[in-house]
Amino acid sequence: MKLLRSTSGRAASWTMIGFGASYAIRLLSTLALTRLLEPGVFGLMSLAWVFLGALTMLSDVGTVPSVIRSHRGDDPDFLDTAWSVQAVRGFCLAGLVLLLAWPVSRLYEEPRLFPILCAVAVMPALQGLSSISLATCRRHVRLGALTAMGLAGQILTTVVNILFAWWLQSVWALVLGSIIGVLFGLVASYLWLPPHRPRLRFHRDAMAEIVTFGRWVLLATLFSYFGGQGSTAIMGFEVPVETLGLITIATTIAFALSDLVLRILGQVAFPTLSRAFREGRDFASAVDRIKRLIFLFVLPCLIALSFLSQEIIDLLYDPRYALAGSFLTLFALNAALAMLSMPYQNAMLAAGNSRAHAIVMGTAAASTVILMLAGMQVHGIYGMIFGMGLGSGLLPLLVSAWFAKRHGILRWHYDAVTATGVLALYAYMLGTLPPV
Repeated sequence: MKLLRSTSGRAASWTMIGFGASYAIRLLSTLALTRLLEPGVFGLMSLAWVFLGALTMLSDVGTVPSVIRSHRGDDPDFLDTAWSVQAVRGFCLAGLVLLLAWPVSRLYEEPRLFPILCAVAVMPALQGLSSISLATCRRHVRLGALTAMGLAGQILTTVVNILFAWWLQSVWALVLGSIIGVLFGLVASYLWLPPHRPRLRFHRDAMAEIVTFGRWVLLATLFSYFGGQGSTAIMGFEVPVETLGLITIATTIAFALSDLVLRILGQVAFPTLSRAFREGRDFASAVDRIKRLIFLFVLPCLIALSFLSQEIIDLLYDPRYALAGSFLTLFALNAALAMLSMPYQNAMLAAGNSRAHAIVMGTAAASTVILMLAGMQVHGIYGMIFGMGLGSGLLPLLVSAWFAKRHGILRWHYDAVTATGVLALYAYMLGTLPPV
């Protein structure tokens, strides 16, 4: 147990260092690009990423989580099979993007989307060929090399984005920068990480294990898209592309802290809990520690962000982006609600209960879409954001709590106090925001 805590502590430190540096780079990039490009560019790219993300999530069979949690996660046959599945999936995704690029551009009545989607189609193919060492490093919670490689790729992408934005003054700056960043990640995964020379093979037992665990991961990822990125796709029909660009900026800032929590849970807690489960250890106390840290440190920061949102936007961006401050006020509270079920979901995946995870994400997807559309009809854009918060945070928490109780890891006092406080604050904020 002491070894697990030591390993988790080092991994958490690397995760926080990587996240802090990554977010600083992202913020500097956003500040530079918003001065070189129009708001509509970010809305247009949001639609492209939503479509690419949809296909990516619709084909996610959970190869990385399978490597992390499986007893055979270090077996060469298992690793080669996982890499082969990943590679074939990447090329299939690239073909689908090319086939659907024109219909999607017509659907959104944005002809500029067609060439953009054709260009970004190369990205899933490149990502599919990346080394399976990306998964094995996460399995053994060796995050130093992963963090350094990720930051190097992000710095390169940012520099290229800014140079192309200065030169081209168009959305193609973001497209070319993203492709170059993915290409760097592919090469670095073989040169930077522990070597593993993959072979194209589909070992029967390994395939059976990946498919058995991954079928529920696939369903959960599908639901995650409809409840997350799918909401952006719906907003593409409900709001102008310029407003969508402002919402994108607000969500980037609002979910920064919850992204850190997600990264720690995914890169530290999940592998550690998986190892504890394989070795027959109890991880209920770990869930309690995670809940306590979120309650005492993360949630107060998100509440402060909600109150200071307009000042932050006015400080960082020019007047064209002022409306993003009102959106940020509400998205910060959405982030607070969304984090409450995260520890439960990681614990259930570590125990191999991917079915429960899929049910939670299905609840989130259905309720988010229904409530955001209902909120749009009742209270416009603010009502839509509030509906997203209820659908992606509160209702999934109730379902997660039910499964958590069955696993003996429910910590209801943290959940009840936080949910009540955030909803009361939401009611106050909705009454103070200026009309859109």
